[in-house]
Amino acid sequence: MKTKSNTLLALIAAIVLTFSPVTAQADRSLEKNNGITVLETKPYQAPLHKQQDDLWMRVRAGFSLTNTQSQEVRLHESNFSKNQRFIDHVVERSQRYLFYIIEEVERRHMPAEIALLPIIESAFDPDAYSHRHAAGLWQFIPSTAKAFGLEQNWWHDERRDIIAATQAALDYLQMLHKMFGNWKLALAAYNWGQGSLKKAIDENHGGNKSISYQQIDLPSETRNYVSKLIAIRNIIAHPNRYGIKLKPIPNRPYFEQITITQQIDVQLAARLAGISENEFNALNPAYHRPVIKAEGSPRALLLPITKVKTFVDNLENYDKALVSWRVYQAQPADTLQDLSNRYRIPVAKLAETNGISERAVLKKGQTLLVPRDGNSIRERTYLAHNLLKTSAQSPRPEHFVYTVRKGDTLQAIARRYGIDINTVRSWNKGSDRLSIGQKLTLKLTAPFNSPYSS
Repeated sequence: MKTKSNTLLALIAAIVLTFSPVTAQADRSLEKNNGITVLETKPYQAPLHKQQDDLWMRVRAGFSLTNTQSQEVRLHESNFSKNQRFIDHVVERSQRYLFYIIEEVERRHMPAEIALLPIIESAFDPDAYSHRHAAGLWQFIPSTAKAFGLEQNWWHDERRDIIAATQAALDYLQMLHKMFGNWKLALAAYNWGQGSLKKAIDENHGGNKSISYQQIDLPSETRNYVSKLIAIRNIIAHPNRYGIKLKPIPNRPYFEQITITQQIDVQLAARLAGISENEFNALNPAYHRPVIKAEGSPRALLLPITKVKTFVDNLENYDKALVSWRVYQAQPADTLQDLSNRYRIPVAKLAETNGISERAVLKKGQTLLVPRDGNSIRERTYLAHNLLKTSAQSPRPEHFVYTVRKGDTLQAIARRYGIDINTVRSWNKGSDRLSIGQKLTLKLTAPFNSPYSS
């Protein structure tokens, strides 16, 4: 999605509502740990062809795009088949995310090739960032991300969030498919921008919506974009034919989602889960500060499914401060060196933590993270292990007040907390209009949506 226009058509909001995330497993239990919510699911009973041990077999079964034989496709098949190392890197990264993505693609009845799009966009690197300021697995530019309700601020960038960005990307692709009538044109619009594609069809083909992908004069990048996806699909469909070894990926969930309502250090969260900080960040790349800020609204964390109980148990028994940083508002004449001396932290570390240059000139009121003052009273947070198990027959609601932030939309809030959009609308007096600072009382009732809903 590297050359799409910054301007989206006004119909986005209406169509996004149509393609809200579909719920996953119907049978769920909820564990509530006073500050952390764990959503557990019973095994998904998929059709037989989806119960293969190797996820690639399941992906292949869903391929449905026509196999365009062109010079561009053959060129990319050749290039990919000569690069086993690239394929290995992509497979290694994708094993964290692909099961979730193919499940969502299947639920929306989309071609399985869509699940491979992050290979072309980002090589399945959630930290990928382009010179056009596109970020994440699906390479959202800021304006498109905002249009689809993805939060972007100093603390958090949902363009990198595995769940939120995937849902937004699939919403966008379904919208484009509805606009243009076929998936190859939808993919071209995802890369080039629907405004540019529509203009080309209107001006050169009289607005003929039945025009084929091959007949449109597309930019070289966009034509290669679609050709690359077809080429990588062909290789995954028949790896032996291309001399490629495709490492199997288990056909089961890799991660589970939990919800926290307390701030916590990233480093501590990883340690409590018994995983490396690199692994934690690979699952939670949207958090780009060393503290996960959860004040005002709960935050979702992804953990390897085998580590959720470890995290919950360790958190229950942890009786020290969860946060070793605090927010500081820069004062007039403050410098990084001053703060370095005051808080006993190297300038380089202070700059890295705050995403600024070591030579940066601080502005009055600028938000910074600094180590907690050792002389201050350290907060001690005890999270009692109170299990709140619910069933579909006896749901128990959890109420909390959500403060509307800049860029929020009703559908984004509904998607984030797994609440039906019409229900959220009814709490907002039937209106889709929101104002910054507005308070919404959200009622989270078990069973929730999919454990992967954003």
